[in-house]
Amino acid sequence: MVLTGAKVPLPDERIAHRVFESHAARHPHRTALTCGDERLTYGELNARANRVAHYLSSAGVTRGSVVGVCIDRSSSVLVSTILGVLKTGAAYVPLDPSYPEERLRLMISQLPGMRMVAAGAQTRALVDGLHGRVVDMEDPALRLERFAATDPSVPIDSGDLCYVVFTSGSTGTPKATAVRHEGWFNLLNWLTVEYGLDHESANLLVSSFGFDISQRSLMTPLFTGAPLHLLPSRSFDVALAYRLIGELGVRTLHCAPSTLYLLVDRETDTGGDVLTGLRYVFIGGEPMSAARVREWATREGNTCLLLHQYGVAECTDVASSHRMVDYASYTAGPMPAGPPVYNTEIHILDGDLKELPAGEVGEICISGVSVGAGYLNAGPEARARFVTVERDGTAVRLYRTGDQGCATESGELVVVGRLDHQVKIRGMRIDLGDVEHAVRRHQDVRDVVVVPVHSGKNDTRLVALVIPAADRFDERALRRDLLGTLPRNMVPQQFVTRETFPLNPNGKIDRKALAGSLQQNAPMADARS
Repeated sequence: MVLTGAKVPLPDERIAHRVFESHAARHPHRTALTCGDERLTYGELNARANRVAHYLSSAGVTRGSVVGVCIDRSSSVLVSTILGVLKTGAAYVPLDPSYPEERLRLMISQLPGMRMVAAGAQTRALVDGLHGRVVDMEDPALRLERFAATDPSVPIDSGDLCYVVFTSGSTGTPKATAVRHEGWFNLLNWLTVEYGLDHESANLLVSSFGFDISQRSLMTPLFTGAPLHLLPSRSFDVALAYRLIGELGVRTLHCAPSTLYLLVDRETDTGGDVLTGLRYVFIGGEPMSAARVREWATREGNTCLLLHQYGVAECTDVASSHRMVDYASYTAGPMPAGPPVYNTEIHILDGDLKELPAGEVGEICISGVSVGAGYLNAGPEARARFVTVERDGTAVRLYRTGDQGCATESGELVVVGRLDHQVKIRGMRIDLGDVEHAVRRHQDVRDVVVVPVHSGKNDTRLVALVIPAADRFDERALRRDLLGTLPRNMVPQQFVTRETFPLNPNGKIDRKALAGSLQQNAPMADARS
């Protein structure tokens, strides 16, 4: 079955930062950016970005170049630098300062043709020596004020690259995936039109700079003429973020579920109502647990709408979106991920790339304007994820996500797991997502992560790390109930309670850290099981 998003015509010029420039021309005195005590209007931000663009052009950055950006998300220089790179016709690469040096080294090594790395005063030391040309954009010696504040006149095509983000690779080497202007414009236009975003849709950037969610979080408010607020902290500070949402009148957030859980817990613990002032929270990046937010989301007077979204960086971040309104239904299985966004098709295919009917599980494949340019400097195995098939006599370019899902009769996508998120227990292949969904549905569980622990030769067992729904956790009752719904070999052999889950820099649950901690304590775990 093919799920088809609305066919919405796009303008000939599909360049997101041109829309920002039009807001700056029409409303130069509106607030565009805040960071701590700093405030920039649209006119001021555009002028700064133009000076950066003219400087970069003088330094040899041209249309088609790739420029790394390693600047704290707590700096206004970050936004003016990104806009400046885009205005030259180049693509920017977010290099998150919170990443360890080895990760940054691996990322930079994947882009041998990168023109330069733009850094800040606090981040230059992180990338010095990793690239031959590192420029401190806060260095007074650059004398950016000597460059023109007018918009550069650079021809840019909708098929040109706008940014490059890194996804984790199964081999341990991150993969650089390139996004086109056309796909980014389509995403931002869909968000604006579908949800009625406008100049009052202020947004707070809470996710890691290197996360694909952060690219739309940065640009969406500037695309709609609204203020973009930066969290004045290199790492996520839940207390600070919660306070700023209320003080700054934030109306939208883009984040991973794990980040939302922390904010909701903060509101619950303090008895506040700051989050109910939000209009939308756009959620993506990992599976969503409705049980973690149900009580808050259904609170009387809460008008904030949560959007459960599915997508991949290779296809401009968002492919489908579900409005979370029927919380009672989410306990029955995986939460729907909604119908496709504009100008996007989602295909559920078997191993031979044949379409499957509604209700049958297959690989999720994506086509349409959101499909990116592919991986840069990748090997044949990675490039093979982008395929061209014939549909009704027309060549269609697909991206094979590696995710498993099905289509409902009502036209929504349901994601059920990963093709590579499987382990063998006593010879039987098990999808960890299936186990997590079953455990998460239980009334005593708020959230769960299931990890395989290897405790001996050919001995693998499942351990469920559980955040209980109440102070009392009855493991025996949970195990008994699971045996009524799952085959015995799919029921975790051990349950470990946790108050929280560690997060990686992107705001997602750090599964590797969880698995590593259990692996280190494997002998002790065996004794308790």
